[in-house]
Amino acid sequence: MKSSRLKMARKEEQQRVRDISPRQWKAIAITCGVVLGIALILFSADLFRAKRSNLPPLFCVPVIEYDNGSVDYYGLFYKVWKDYDPFDDETRYYMGFWFIPKNINI
Repeated sequence: MKSSRLKMARKEEQQRVRDISPRQWKAIAITCGVVLGIALILFSADLFRAKRSNLPPLFCVPVIEYDNGSVDYYGLFYKVWKDYDPFDDETRYYMGFWFIPKNINI
């Protein structure tokens, strides 16, 4: 009696705790690779626009707007902030990652 209950309990535990099959690992790896590839493409396009052309980013969403005209944009794993200086009437764009402070930029 005891051994049959123990066998049933072990069988239920094995059903609950299943390892990930190699096929599932491949699917997870391919999905992560595709997401990172897309993020890299979007980041490089916005990097080119912000740093070289001094234009606003295409693939970011404006999140925070400041009183002086500066704006923080957030994209996929990165951020772009527009620094507007009203005295010089000059706009500069800086890039960094989400959790990096503004004084460290790319």
